[in-house]
Amino acid sequence: MTEPLVRLAPVFGMDVEARSALWQLEELAKTERLGVAGRFMPDPGISRRLENAGITEDVEEADFFHFRKIVVPFCGMSPLRRREWEKAGVRLVDLTSPQVKRAQVALGLLRMDGAQPLVIGRHADPESKGLAAGHPGTRILEDTTDTARLVFSPSFGVVCQTTLSPRKVSWLVQQLRHRYNDAKVTFLDTLSPAMAARERALEKLMAQSDRVVIVGQHGEASCEALAETVSRKGRTAEVVASAAEAALLRVDGGERVALTAGAFALDETIRAVADTLAG
Repeated sequence: MTEPLVRLAPVFGMDVEARSALWQLEELAKTERLGVAGRFMPDPGISRRLENAGITEDVEEADFFHFRKIVVPFCGMSPLRRREWEKAGVRLVDLTSPQVKRAQVALGLLRMDGAQPLVIGRHADPESKGLAAGHPGTRILEDTTDTARLVFSPSFGVVCQTTLSPRKVSWLVQQLRHRYNDAKVTFLDTLSPAMAARERALEKLMAQSDRVVIVGQHGEASCEALAETVSRKGRTAEVVASAAEAALLRVDGGERVALTAGAFALDETIRAVADTLAG
């Protein structure tokens, strides 16, 4: 029986910064009791790994006293909230992504320049909510409905969530400029370079593949962005979070499977999925 041919995209999964943050957290947990103010990274494999290391996620503020230090998630949080906790004596470990910190600074500069601050992102995503919460009056734009609901401003200052599809961000910026052509729209591109690289790598591989499988958490922003890349070609991607989910896919012998992964998929999860798909 012919086995499926599984091909890995040249760029996929975690970037250097995400790997470094996860390593730092695990090293620190060897000597101190840590709690995370939310999920450290949106991936079930990472949550299991942190639990095994004795790290508690989704810690409420009322329970901070149980822990030696509180960790700021990789997706970041409102700088205002962080300063409030520091003033209250909470010992924080800030492992915010450098790309998210760049977006926070960029949005602050735009607001200081008098612009109405906007974040192209997802309403329910912790990263977008953290960016918006750092500057009162900031609006999140997820689609053209949000653009239509804006109150006119002479100047709009725009950044974006780091894990979105570059094409979607570009399209929403164009729609904003088209709708408010009398306003000054300043867009500072705060997408992660790794996200653009994942998308380009997948586009090249798709031309030689019959189907696409993405490793990561269902609904996570970078996985959704990769799925959008596939849908633009008139095809559908399948997102799996584990080898067990991959085993449920009906992959025929001889099929060419393009395999990629979202921004927070662990190497061991990707390997397990690849082995399962290859039979």
